[in-house]
Amino acid sequence: MTNSLDTDTQTTSTDEGLNGFRAIQVDVPENLKEIRVILFEPREPGNIGSVARAMKGMGLSQLYLVNPVPFRDAKATWYMAHGATDVIENCQVVDVLEEALEGIQYLVGTTHRKRDERLAPCVPARQVAQKIAAISQNQRVAVLFGREDFGLSSHQISMCHLTASVPMATKNPSLNLAQAVQVFAYEIFLASVTEMPTEEYEYAEVNEIEAFYGRVTNLLNTVGVTPYNHDWETYLRSLRRVFSRTRLETRDIATLDMIFSTTNRYIDRLEKRLDGQDEL
Repeated sequence: MTNSLDTDTQTTSTDEGLNGFRAIQVDVPENLKEIRVILFEPREPGNIGSVARAMKGMGLSQLYLVNPVPFRDAKATWYMAHGATDVIENCQVVDVLEEALEGIQYLVGTTHRKRDERLAPCVPARQVAQKIAAISQNQRVAVLFGREDFGLSSHQISMCHLTASVPMATKNPSLNLAQAVQVFAYEIFLASVTEMPTEEYEYAEVNEIEAFYGRVTNLLNTVGVTPYNHDWETYLRSLRRVFSRTRLETRDIATLDMIFSTTNRYIDRLEKRLDGQDEL
C-alpha cells in the first residue's frame, strides 16, 4: 500500500512532474525571484519547515532566518519541509535583521494585532500582494514575519513601507506562522501571474534609509535637540511616518544628505574655531 507521503514524493520529484500532476498548470512568474521571506526569531523548527513548503508551492525560494532556534538537526524541520528541503538547505541564517534586509528596497511587515495609531495603518494581504507583485518586477522586496509568540515590535513595523494583515472572521484562533506565510505567498503568487506594470520609482534600500535616520539623529544630538522625555524611539517612529508619505529614492537620500553633511561640516569648523579661541 502506498501512503500519501510516498505519492507526494513521486509526483513532486521534478518541476515537470509537478506541472503534469496539478489540475491547474501555471508558469512560475519571474518576479518571484526578487521576493524574500524573512522570519524574525522563529521558535519552532516545524514552523520553519512548514514555511519552506508553503513558499515553494507558491514559487518563492528566498528564505532568511534571523536568530532562529536551532533547526537543521531537528527532525520536525525536514518532515514539515517535505518536498521543499532545497529551500531549507539554501536558506540564509543571520544574526540581526539588518543583515536580512541587505539589498532590499521595499519592506512589508505583517501583523495580526491592532497597532499604535502613529504607525501606518494595516492593509489586507490581497491588497498588499498587488503592490509586492508590481514592485518586484524590477526591485527587491521582502515580507517580514515576527516571532510566533510576540510578532513584530513597533520599531520593526515602523521600518516597513507597508504593514499587512490577513482579515479574519474572529479574533481567535490566530493564524499559525506557516499558515500566515501560506496566505501571503498565495496572494502574491496570484497577483504575479497577471500582467503587472513596472513600478515607476526606484526605492532606496531599507538599510540605506535607516542609516539616513541615524545621521539625522546624530545631527540633532550635536545641536542639543532632544525629544520629549528623551524618547528617541517614539520620535523616530514619527520621523519615519513623515518620510513614508513619499517613497524615498536613492537620489532623495543623496539630496537630503547634502543638507546634513553641509551642516555637520559647518559645526565641525565652528567647534575648531572655538577650540582655538579657548587655547588663546
